[in-house]
Amino acid sequence: MMRFWIGFCAALFWATAAMGQVSTATYAPSDENFPNPERGFYAHREVQAEGSPLRVADLKAQRSRGRSLILRIYYLKTFRDKDLSQKQLDLIRQDFEVMREAGVKCVLRFAYSQDIGQPDAPLSIVLRHLEQLQPLLQANADVIAVMQAGFIGAWGEWHSSTHNLDNTVAHRTILSKILEVLPKTRMVQVRTPAFKQQIYSSTQPLEPEQAFDASDIARTGHHNDCFLANWNDYGTYQDTLRQKRYISLDARFVPMGGETCNPSSYSGCENALNEMARLHWSYLNRNYHPTVLNGFVNDGCMPEIEQRLGYRFVLLDGQASEAVKPGSGFQVALRVTNAGWASPYNPRPLEIVLRHVADSTEYVVRLPDDPRFWLTGDTVAVSREIGMPASMPEGTYRVFLSLPDPEPDLYLRPEYAIRCGNEALWEPQSGYNSLLLSVQVADSVAGEPYTGDLVLRLKDTATSILQGSSVLPDSPALLGNYPNPFNPSTTIRYRLARPERVSLQVFDLRGRALDTLVQRQQQPGEYQVVFDAHGLPSGIYLYRLQTPSRNETRRMVLLR
Repeated sequence: MMRFWIGFCAALFWATAAMGQVSTATYAPSDENFPNPERGFYAHREVQAEGSPLRVADLKAQRSRGRSLILRIYYLKTFRDKDLSQKQLDLIRQDFEVMREAGVKCVLRFAYSQDIGQPDAPLSIVLRHLEQLQPLLQANADVIAVMQAGFIGAWGEWHSSTHNLDNTVAHRTILSKILEVLPKTRMVQVRTPAFKQQIYSSTQPLEPEQAFDASDIARTGHHNDCFLANWNDYGTYQDTLRQKRYISLDARFVPMGGETCNPSSYSGCENALNEMARLHWSYLNRNYHPTVLNGFVNDGCMPEIEQRLGYRFVLLDGQASEAVKPGSGFQVALRVTNAGWASPYNPRPLEIVLRHVADSTEYVVRLPDDPRFWLTGDTVAVSREIGMPASMPEGTYRVFLSLPDPEPDLYLRPEYAIRCGNEALWEPQSGYNSLLLSVQVADSVAGEPYTGDLVLRLKDTATSILQGSSVLPDSPALLGNYPNPFNPSTTIRYRLARPERVSLQVFDLRGRALDTLVQRQQQPGEYQVVFDAHGLPSGIYLYRLQTPSRNETRRMVLLR
C-alpha cells in the first residue's frame, strides 16, 4: 500500500508539472548525532521542595552534548498535607523560563516519596496541587514535552502508596485531573501498560483513526523506568508477550520512554536495539544505569541508539518547478523516510519556505501533511501545488523545508525546529532544511491562475504569523505578553498592518471585562501596552485585540 501511495503521488506530481520544467535534487543521508526536539537521551534533574532552580549554563551544556530533553522531577515532601507555597510555584515558573532560554524541553513529574515506605499524599491534596499547578502548566506547555503521571507512591511510579492510591479508581481520578489541567496538545505517561488498560477498561491499542484526536485515551502514553532489567522489566509487564505487543501498536501514536535500572543478562545491545525498535522508544535517561549505558558504549550500539531514539527524518529526493508566474501554481514534491524508532508525539507543522536570493525576503505556506503519521520505517511522499501571490516580486527564490515548533514563543527558535538527518541541508541560523532547489518567479512565464487554498504568504520574522494558519500578514495580530506568568505587571504587544480602530481589553475566565487598555484609532506599526494587575488574585486572565477586521484572544497567568 505504501509503495502504491508513493507511486501515485509521484505520478500526480509529474502530471501536474507537465506544463512546465522541474528541477530535481537527491540528498545524502548523514550519520551525525545532533539534538532534535522532544527525543533522544535526557539529563536527569530532580529537586526537593523549594530547592535550587535550573541553571541556563547547565542546560546549554547538555544541548552541546546532543540532549534536548531533561527529566525534571519535583519532590513535594514538604507539602504532603498543605497547599504548595508561592516559593515552590515560583521555582517551577523560573525553571520553565530557564528551559526556554536554554533551548530544551522537559519530561515533567511530581512526587512526594523518594523511596518505598516513604509517605505520599492523600487524594485531596494531589487534586488540590494539580489545581494550583494548572496556570503554570497552561502557560508553559511549550517547553513541556510530556508529563508523567507521578504523584502516587515511591518516585511517583504508582506503587507502594501510603494513602491507598495504588488502585484503579485513584489512578483514573488522578490521571483524569492531570489531563484536565494540561493543555489538550500535551500527553501524559503512565508507568505500566496495565495501568492504561485498567483505567480505560480496554486492551485494544490505539487505531490510526483515534490518534491525536485529543481524547484522554489518545493522550495517554507509557514510560518504563526499569527497562531491560529482565524479560518483564521487574514487573512492568504482567503478561509480557501480550503487553509488549500492545505497546508496539499503541506507542506508534503516544510517547514511550524511561530509563534502565539494573544490569542483567538481558540488558545488552541485542535486546536493547530490538526492544527500542519494537516499542518505539523516543527518549532514554543518559544518567542511569551507568553499567548498562557503559555496556552500550563498549558493545558498540550507542551511536545507533543516539541516532534512532524517537524520529529521524531523512530526505531522499525532491522536485520543484523551475519557473513560475506570480499568481499561478508552484509544484513541489519530496520523499522522506523515518529512520528513527518513533514519530513526533506533539503537534508539528510542515512548511515550505521560499527565500529571495537578493534581499532574503521569505514567503511561507503551511501544508496539511502531519509528520506525526510518518511512522518508523515508512517512506512518505509529499506532493503539493502551492499558489504564488499575484504580488510576489520577481527573482530567484531558494526552496526550504521547515518543521518549526508551533508554539508562538518557539516558532522562530531554530533549536526547536526539526533537523533532517542529511548532509549539508541544515541551516542553523533559521532552522530550515534546504531542498537544494530554486525557482524563478517572472511575469514572462506562462501559467494558469492558482485557485487552491495553499497560498504562500510573506513571513513575519518578528512573530509566528502562521500560528493557527489564520493570521494573515496584512491583518492585525497579538504578539504575546512578557513576562508570562507575571507579577504584578506584564507588557502586551500587538501589530497593525493598516489604520484601524483598536480595542484591547482584559477579561477573567468568566468573560467579565476587567480593564480596557486601548480604545482608539491607531496607525500601522507595532505597539506595546502595560497591564497592571494590582488587586487581582492569581489565576488565568484573557486579553483580546479587537478591530473591524479581526478578533484575537490570548491567555496570561498572574502568579502572586
